[in-house]
Amino acid sequence: MTVTRLVLIRHAKTEQVGPSGLGDHGRRLLPRGQADGHAAGQWLVEQGLVPDLVLCSSAVRAEQTWEAMTAGAHELDDVEVWREPRIYEASPGVLLQALSEVPDVGEPTAGLTVAMVGHAPGIPSLVVDLADPERADKLAVDAFNVGFATMAIAVLQAPSGVSPGSMALTTMHTARGLRDS
Repeated sequence: MTVTRLVLIRHAKTEQVGPSGLGDHGRRLLPRGQADGHAAGQWLVEQGLVPDLVLCSSAVRAEQTWEAMTAGAHELDDVEVWREPRIYEASPGVLLQALSEVPDVGEPTAGLTVAMVGHAPGIPSLVVDLADPERADKLAVDAFNVGFATMAIAVLQAPSGVSPGSMALTTMHTARGLRDS
């Protein structure tokens, strides 16, 4: 795997309780979450962060987050998405395992941009595990330390590959969209 840029995304704002019978796994996005997802998709495109592949939790809120992101930026429509049940309630180690299974796409030296849509505490814990504090952008670290809210996005880069302590945290962004009051 030659992932050189990793975009870690926490799902957007959801209802507190899922529909009867579906529980936490079935929680859906609120209108605020939809708006924030649209803004996040636009931001990804504006930043040149259109992924080659998305690994998305099988939880309804994660899938709806990616759908909202593509609705906000149609440049994301053709991105390949793998539904990955292991991302739901996963530890950083499980998330890293899922990433290690991503095959090389295109030229092996070109590297990949892979996005992962998941949940706290797994996604923010993975940021901590992967980031090399010496190479991290100070503003990104400061933003991360404020908290990893819903619709938070962390961007990490490495010369090649994904392994603990090998990536630079380059950007932190929390997307907020326009919505009716």
